Amino acid sequence: MGTVPLPELLKIIRAERIIPALCVAASLIGAGFVFFGANFSLINNYQVTLETEAIGGPYETHSGDVEGFLDEIGITIGEYDYVSPDPDEKLRNGLYIVYRQAKPVYVADSGHAPVEHMTASRTICGLLDEYAYSVSAMDRIDPHPSTPIEYGMDVRIDRVEVVDITMEREIEPELVIEPDPELPRGRMEEIDPGQPGIAEDITRHYYLNGEETVAVEIGSRVVSEPESRIARVGVRSMPPLASRGGVDRNVMEMNATAYDPGVLSCWPYADGLTATGHVAGFGVAAVDPTVIPLGTELWVEGYGYALACDTGGAIKGNRIDLCFDTRSEALRWGRRDVLVYILD
Repeated sequence: MGTVPLPELLKIIRAERIIPALCVAASLIGAGFVFFGANFSLINNYQVTLETEAIGGPYETHSGDVEGFLDEIGITIGEYDYVSPDPDEKLRNGLYIVYRQAKPVYVADSGHAPVEHMTASRTICGLLDEYAYSVSAMDRIDPHPSTPIEYGMDVRIDRVEVVDITMEREIEPELVIEPDPELPRGRMEEIDPGQPGIAEDITRHYYLNGEETVAVEIGSRVVSEPESRIARVGVRSMPPLASRGGVDRNVMEMNATAYDPGVLSCWPYADGLTATGHVAGFGVAAVDPTVIPLGTELWVEGYGYALACDTGGAIKGNRIDLCFDTRSEALRWGRRDVLVYILD
């Protein structure tokens, strides 16, 4: 066996010492990486997206749930704030988070004093739904329900109500007078009292915040038709009433003249209305109210039905002035003595 030179021997010894040391170092380093790697794997990083009115965008977080993440970025969830998903929802990559801070809104309903509501709703419509305001299609909301919520805004709700009220009324039966040649002139007999009819009048009432603003008559309908009253008047010639033994209080002999609503007959009062406010025309009679009370229904021989609703300066005592629609009709009537039947 040959002899190893001293320099070579020293190199071998050093190598024998360094290699194990390197191995040990390598082992320690490897163990360290494994250790730190294990610790590193326990820390989770999540990529989430946040939407708020003020800030938004993607975030990287180590928090475990939604509330923790919001707290991490400086947002404390208030009682009325909106958070989606729920604050205790566990985070995961790609989670989309929405946060809206509640704002005070003042709602005046039905004319009452405003009430403060805290809401995170986007629009007035959402606020009304959140606080269970029942709104009809006729109610008025200002601003419009689609208006976005603003801090401290005022909302007014005016309640509009429409109520139809039906009232029943009686329809007076029409009076039908039939001449009877078998009945003495000046006699009147009712042969059928008739039957009143029934009508329903409908009135629509509008209310604003509980107070009525207007009422409009929208129509009526006949429930039952009236049955006509039927009376007979005598036309058989007889001596004048004054010569007879008795006078029927419901029949009067009167001197009848005629007029029309025009200027020639009624100047300077030709306004088309009677003394009681009725429209002048056929069927109107001017009387002396001390003889025939205004409002009395009459049947005038040769003329027909008339209502005593006008007066005249020359109409005194047993005189009656009968209205016609035209002057030519009034002139044809002229002046004549007639029997006037009191129908009331």
